[in-house]
Amino acid sequence: MRLVDARKQAGVSQEQLSRIISVSLKHYQNIEHGLSVPTVTIALHICEILGIDPREIDEWKERRTPNIKL
Repeated sequence: MRLVDARKQAGVSQEQLSRIISVSLKHYQNIEHGLSVPTVTIALHICEILGIDPREIDEWKERRTPNIKL
């Protein structure tokens, strides 16, 4: 799930959400576009507000292929 889709589904604007989580609008926009990775505290706060599981956010999923040999 994309963060922007979850936010829109919750009916919250970027500005509203940035104010609720106490970060600048620009910082929140960077998080939403995948340019910045939020702290765990901010990520959990965003997910709590939007009612979503943080493990489901596409922008926060690991993009590297694990180097694990079985």
